[in-house]
Amino acid sequence: MLCLIFEVGDVVVLDGDRDVGASNNRRLAALYCNVSSGFEEILGLVERIMKVVRAPHIKVPDNYLKPSEEPEYFPNRQCSIIFNGKQIGNFGIVHPEVLKKFGIPDPCSFMEIDIGSLL
Repeated sequence: MLCLIFEVGDVVVLDGDRDVGASNNRRLAALYCNVSSGFEEILGLVERIMKVVRAPHIKVPDNYLKPSEEPEYFPNRQCSIIFNGKQIGNFGIVHPEVLKKFGIPDPCSFMEIDIGSLL
C-alpha cells in the first residue's frame, strides 16, 4: 500500500539566544511508505525543493547534501540538508526498529526541512 504524507507547521526548539529559551521554526515534513523504501522519491523531493529555492538573489552551493549518522535512519541511507553552510534538515530511510515500535509494516523514507531558513 502506497502512503505519502506531507505536513507544514511550527516546531518549538530550544534556543539559548532567545530570552524565553526557545524559538519557533516552520518545518516541512514528508513521509513515503510503500513496499520499497522510496529513498529515491524523498531524495527527488529534497532536490526539487532546493532547486526551486535557487533564485538569483540566493547563493546555493551545488553540494547541499552531506552523509549523516542519525539513529532514526538506516545506516548509510541518510543525509543532512545543508543551506548556506547550516544544517536545515535531514532525510533518509527510517530504521526498521523505529518502524517496528510504531507498528508500521512497510519500509518508509522521511524528510524534514526548516523552510523558514530558505526564505
